Amino acid sequence: MMRRFRRISGILVAILLLLRQSLAHAEFKLTDAIQEFGEKRFIKTTPTRLQYGPLKFHPFVRNRIEYDDNILLESRDAREDVVFNIKPGAILEIPLQRHQVAVGYEAEFEIFAKERHAKQNDQNQSFFVLADLQFPSWYINVLEQFSETSGRAGTTFTDRIPRIDQSIHPKIGYHWKRFTVESSFRHFARDFRRQIDDPLDFQLVEWMGVLYYDLFARLKALVDYQFAQIDYDDNFSRNGNINQTRLGLEGQLIPNLTVKLRAGPQFRNYKISGEPNFNSWVAYSEVLYDFRKNLRLKFNFSRDAVEATFENINYYKEHSFGGGFEYRLGSKWIAFTDLKLIRHDYSERSIIDTRTMFRRDHHIFLKPGIRYELQEWISFELAYEYLRRNSNFSEFDFTDHRVGLTTTLSY
Repeated sequence: MMRRFRRISGILVAILLLLRQSLAHAEFKLTDAIQEFGEKRFIKTTPTRLQYGPLKFHPFVRNRIEYDDNILLESRDAREDVVFNIKPGAILEIPLQRHQVAVGYEAEFEIFAKERHAKQNDQNQSFFVLADLQFPSWYINVLEQFSETSGRAGTTFTDRIPRIDQSIHPKIGYHWKRFTVESSFRHFARDFRRQIDDPLDFQLVEWMGVLYYDLFARLKALVDYQFAQIDYDDNFSRNGNINQTRLGLEGQLIPNLTVKLRAGPQFRNYKISGEPNFNSWVAYSEVLYDFRKNLRLKFNFSRDAVEATFENINYYKEHSFGGGFEYRLGSKWIAFTDLKLIRHDYSERSIIDTRTMFRRDHHIFLKPGIRYELQEWISFELAYEYLRRNSNFSEFDFTDHRVGLTTTLSY
């Protein structure tokens, strides 16, 4: 019975980990090229070296060798290994006067050195298409994303949890004097590939309207409204609706200080009356401050309700606080540190080993490192990562230390 429980809980923990990017192993850097500011969404790439007519080709490959002393994120009897991670990819960009069309693809190969961990070897892939069409007084922007990925196992008794994520997000906007009115639609689907995980398959369909107002040349105020429907394929009790409105500010408050801020109430109501709803405030903020030419500081905070994968609990509240800096030493060396603190508060009580209480998790993620930019197209990065989760159910505690060397080639 205990073995079966450990297997089930391990599966759920593994899924939870892969859903949260902050602790995920299959992390695609391809999407870092997609930049958003206010109503603008575009592709930001490295300088073009391969070009044929209007076509711009940006190939890249990232190689990482990492020592990990707890590859399965276990609370006890941790396993260590050396992990090789290879990520080749490319972005094809087609700028057409004021318009931009781009296609990106990235693969990931994760290989474990020890033979007994061979079942953890995996291949993942990610793909996007972006069309940004700009006209004198209006615009159309469409983003399609697809990823086939999985997260590492969470305990000794589980395998990887493969899944497919796909989304399409078109939006259309109209400029009038200092105002911009935007309407958008987004459909997101998550499909777990193993039958045992089918109850967690879901779709999210949302409609959003945003009104932007240009306070200054580089600062926008905004108000948005979102209506969304959550639809689980095999679990009707988790279906629900979301109504949300937020006020926000995006742009430069003062020179060298850039902010993104959105906050407001959210009403997340599930169709089964006995399930707890989430009726509270949500927020997202990001601050970038160029303190000096060679020193950048960053801070972020978010509060939101997140669909849970633990037992049959619908959601947990997530509070996330992060910060970090980048300090340039001369023309080629960059020292950096990233810190993230996360708290998860589950909405319903759980019973584990005769204990009944609300599950509470606290995550710590710390990553100091140094980067050497040999040339514009090649860089090396040495970093240490510390991951820690403390839970009031000690079965879910873990500590993980990693040291990795990354080489990035982008042409």
